[in-house]
Amino acid sequence: MRRSDYTGWREVYAFSLRQEVKQKSFKGLLILMCLIILAAVPVNTWLWQRDQGEIEKTQVSRLTVYDETGLNIDYSQALAGERYAGVEVAAAPAEGFEAHVQSLEESQDSREIIVHIRYEEAGYFHLTFVKAVTAQLKDKDCEQLAGDFEEFFQDARIRAVDVGQEQLEFINQPVETKVEYTTEEGEITSEEKEDGISMTEYYALLAGIVIVMMFVNMSGGQIALSVVTEKSTKVVEYLMINVRPMALIVGKILAALTTVLVQFAAYGVCYLISCGISTALFGAGQGSAELQESSGVLELLSGVNAGTVMMAAAMILVGVLFYGIVAGLAGASVSKMEEMAEGLKLYQMTMVIGSYVGIFLCIMQMLGNVSDAVVNICCILPLSAPFVMPANLLLGKVGLGTAVLSLVVLILCTAALFSFTAKVYESMIFYNGNVLKLKDILQIAKNRRMAPAESNQTGAAPGKEEEHHE
Repeated sequence: MRRSDYTGWREVYAFSLRQEVKQKSFKGLLILMCLIILAAVPVNTWLWQRDQGEIEKTQVSRLTVYDETGLNIDYSQALAGERYAGVEVAAAPAEGFEAHVQSLEESQDSREIIVHIRYEEAGYFHLTFVKAVTAQLKDKDCEQLAGDFEEFFQDARIRAVDVGQEQLEFINQPVETKVEYTTEEGEITSEEKEDGISMTEYYALLAGIVIVMMFVNMSGGQIALSVVTEKSTKVVEYLMINVRPMALIVGKILAALTTVLVQFAAYGVCYLISCGISTALFGAGQGSAELQESSGVLELLSGVNAGTVMMAAAMILVGVLFYGIVAGLAGASVSKMEEMAEGLKLYQMTMVIGSYVGIFLCIMQMLGNVSDAVVNICCILPLSAPFVMPANLLLGKVGLGTAVLSLVVLILCTAALFSFTAKVYESMIFYNGNVLKLKDILQIAKNRRMAPAESNQTGAAPGKEEEHHE
């Protein structure tokens, strides 16, 4: 490929970028998503605080205790604190547990809970909490009450058997456990078996795949749509007067990548503003459980340095270029807008295969059924590398050497795909007919490769004749 093949890509880039930004669909989607993100965090925090506030003070009005252990525990202070200020803790009535449960079920609006405590012969205490089916009590409320009561009972049963302070400290000593494994020879070894990744790591890897897939899908879709639109409206014929085919596709890929980066940058800024609004309205440290769990992801990324971030960003960029070329070829194989869905099957299939390999690998990593070798292979394969490698590199699941090898392989494949595109894109961009299949594209490449060879042979024949004549 000559340097002149890329002459004019800046003009194509500027033209494509202006056309994309001017579209009402682009502006409308950007504004809508920004508004949703701005409102998401404050609304989510408000809903979470409302749910917390609803169960801040229990709706239970009465707790009846049936204790058959004989420990003589005083349950009057079982539910202490402001949360249970209006709860009446009553001793077991004379009617018995079964009869009380029956009467509780027959009541229409009972906010009473019954707890039945007994000691099983197997050697453990059993606590059963019962509420009426028709009771207007939330499950979270009842579960928290049961947990608080159980915590009181654990301390009270130790005090009930008159355990001294020294004995109590001995009982409360921490318990350390150790798991050992047997080898195939029957020997005991302390070598741990490889466990799966944590749920936090799983969600982080999955989020990385989804983000890259959004980058690839949005940029590739814009490239293919732009190519098909210009072919169907004959605009490409005017563009090709001043620029070469490679300059055309390079400009379109960079323009699509720019618009996607602008969108994600706007979304990120809106998210930060949304977090600031939530903090101003509800205070720092307030938020839903999902937002609070995000601190676990930040801990996983605490050891990330600038080198790994640049390597992951480079992989995403090259991956977008790789899939962008495939999208450009897919768009060039279509002549009519109504045939676009059929023409993009090859591009969509390659993207789905790459992303699904990453998702399947995440599941296997969570289950612990995948080796490091399989992870490294998935990070090196060109189709799956853009989806798999960045997140695994940032979380320390693959080494820097594997990441460098993965990036080099993808760059070489992208260069080879560029070379292939240079052979067929000019013929495809002027093609007008049925949707080209993969075998048709390969045949075009073969014909383009054979044409220079035939030309050279034809040009050499006269020279030979002249030499023979002399």
